[in-house]
Amino acid sequence: MGRASNRKKAQRQAGQGRRQASGSFRADAETQQAMRQLVAGLQALVQETHERQEREAAVRRTWSGGAEPVPAEARRWPDGSLGDRFFTGTYLEEARNAPSLATAEIPAAAVIAADPVHWNVATDALVRAVVFDGLGLDHPAVRTLLDVLAPVAEAELAYRKAADAAMYQIGTDTDDEPEFPEQDGPVFLLGACVLVDAVWAAVGDDPLSDVLGVLHTAVPGVDSQVAADALLGAFSTEYRCEQPGDDEVLKRIGKYSGDALENLATAGAVPPNEVLPVGLRILSALAQLCRSESPSVLQQAA
Repeated sequence: MGRASNRKKAQRQAGQGRRQASGSFRADAETQQAMRQLVAGLQALVQETHERQEREAAVRRTWSGGAEPVPAEARRWPDGSLGDRFFTGTYLEEARNAPSLATAEIPAAAVIAADPVHWNVATDALVRAVVFDGLGLDHPAVRTLLDVLAPVAEAELAYRKAADAAMYQIGTDTDDEPEFPEQDGPVFLLGACVLVDAVWAAVGDDPLSDVLGVLHTAVPGVDSQVAADALLGAFSTEYRCEQPGDDEVLKRIGKYSGDALENLATAGAVPPNEVLPVGLRILSALAQLCRSESPSVLQQAA
């Protein structure tokens, strides 16, 4: 009663203009309600992220015999250099702190396959292996993880295809759409996160048309033109491409997703069960290209 009376008193004191703004008052109340819902949603997201981080940290310790993984050694590179951009990127830095496959206690294949958090740790460990620890794809631990993750990658790509099809079907029941833990998918982690960061490091401020030629010679084991287009197509969805000639390159490339590995699979250049090893070979080649104090791959290649 007190609050209602005070509100009426305030309305009388405000006069006619306040009465005309009653609709605004209701709108403000709705805005406040929406803001409360937004804050609650953000708090839930923060809590979920915190729980995910704790769960991932626990799994990393499991792979490392109960201790925290020892980070891979990393050279210091001059600011603005290729090495600085590449090796200090967000996802490469995370991978540097992953368990080392040279010493890791890798869980059983069934354990890894059944738990998306293990996919996440396995993918980071593979990235660390080829970029920081110098392990090849023929290393037993690397081969083991690639074999375990191959069917996961196939399922992930199939999910993407089905989800895209469902998105464009009018009247589709959203409850029937496929589900997949995308944030932990190895194709997403390697193709949309790590490789896009790696291409950003290689491109820097150079025009795409100039970098394209370097990528053609750097990418092994797959059609170089298709691979370079897939990489730049994914890169262009996440970063601005405004250098002279960039528009022409992007028009030729056409529409691509923000995942380089999905682009390769969609183009038919790589079968779904082979996208992860191909992605690691490309990543290794980009790491070699960017192991330089030069600010540009063009100067590196000159």
